[in-house]
Amino acid sequence: MRRTVIALMTSCLLVVTACSSGGSSTSTSPTASEADVVAWMDKVCGAVGGTVTAMSDEPNIDMSDPSKLKTGLSEWLGTKVGAVDKSIADLKGLENGPHPKSKELVTAAEQGMGQIKTLLADTKAKLDSATDPTQVVSAFTDMIAKAADLEKAGADVQKKMDETGLADASKKAANCKALEASTAPTPTS
Repeated sequence: MRRTVIALMTSCLLVVTACSSGGSSTSTSPTASEADVVAWMDKVCGAVGGTVTAMSDEPNIDMSDPSKLKTGLSEWLGTKVGAVDKSIADLKGLENGPHPKSKELVTAAEQGMGQIKTLLADTKAKLDSATDPTQVVSAFTDMIAKAADLEKAGADVQKKMDETGLADASKKAANCKALEASTAPTPTS
């Protein structure tokens, strides 16, 4: 169950990263303004990448002790909420980027991160107020069920990426490439 939750949440986060598989670029070396946009896009993906990295670990929980289970999950969620807060703050500082639609894209990414934060914070609040193990499991199960809704947020950011014309910049930015690589399936041949 833990691995399923981690994989689901990480997948949702990666979708929200705004890295795109849009059209190809016709330029082989970026102009100065393109370089500025790529550098800015790298920072955007880096801001989101902090949350992706934070979400990649598993909660340190003791399934045999209900109080430790509750405490472990609550602490784990608290660190994830903190990571999302940092990503949102970092994104806020990137709203006035070099591209005319920088704010539009960053706002979409902030909204996606906000949805993730709400899901994690609401789950943490439910866990913290739980009075028995069934409520703890129910809160975590609800989080898993709602995590699928985050895919829409990711699709909205992807659409915004295409609409703003920033897909090519994301393909050239190292942090965006790293996020895409972390979601790529491993070849099986």
